[in-house]
Amino acid sequence: MKILITGASGLVGSRFVELHPRLSELSVPSQEELDITSLESVKSYFRKYPCDAVVNFAAYTNVGEAEKQRGDKNGDCWKLNVEGVRNLMSVMKPDQFFVQISTDMVFPGSAQRPGPYSESDLAETDSSKVVWYGFTKGEAERIVGNRGTIVRLIYPVRAKFTDKLDYLRKPLDLFNQGKLYPLFTDQQISLTFIDETCQALQKIIDQNLSGVFHMSCPDTATPYEIITYLLQKLGKDISSVQKSSVDPKRYPKFGGLRVEETERKLGIKFSTWKKIVDKLVAQGISV
Repeated sequence: MKILITGASGLVGSRFVELHPRLSELSVPSQEELDITSLESVKSYFRKYPCDAVVNFAAYTNVGEAEKQRGDKNGDCWKLNVEGVRNLMSVMKPDQFFVQISTDMVFPGSAQRPGPYSESDLAETDSSKVVWYGFTKGEAERIVGNRGTIVRLIYPVRAKFTDKLDYLRKPLDLFNQGKLYPLFTDQQISLTFIDETCQALQKIIDQNLSGVFHMSCPDTATPYEIITYLLQKLGKDISSVQKSSVDPKRYPKFGGLRVEETERKLGIKFSTWKKIVDKLVAQGISV
């Protein structure tokens, strides 16, 4: 089996490659070798390097910068998250397996439509109700439709990665510099432990499973609870950590993903958020 990995240098994709038990199965082109925003590049690569499956980790994930591109279909966020997926799907054959990595931000996280969300919940179609990044990822889900598998993540974290700070290592870095921002005490979120996601993804690929899967801790907490728990586990004094309230116009307030159906289908159990933090500390979490 040959598996094409797009975005293999990113936060999640690189860990999937690191943990894959059979590296000879993987095709991991650089962006120069395969530019998914170019249909010609996609067609050329697929002609030269046939594959049995594609896992699309490639994405524009800077939520703040994406918001500055709201409504711009010539912007990098739209081109990578939407047109890139459209290009990939245009060359996929019926016997090829496709996995699209998505996000909880396809949902508004609002009081009118709060999470945690189940696998059967559909991505928001009104762009005014979600962040632009989330809307583009929702558009990608609609492009894939029932021709591929959707895997939704929420704030993916890992112990070490030199190229990008994630949801936990960024505040840890800022705390160490004495620059930690006030933490929300009224926002509901979950975490995705990337190591567990990689194992679950491998099951999906090996068993050729279709549908929508959620990969997250089964519980929710506030950013203040999660980050101060991490700091205390590392022996830090949290007395200087300030509290804040979330702006629901800028960030989803009531997020989270339900994972019961995914756990049942895959025969696995995802760690709670506290266990995720404990495992990261045991792995030597660092910035």
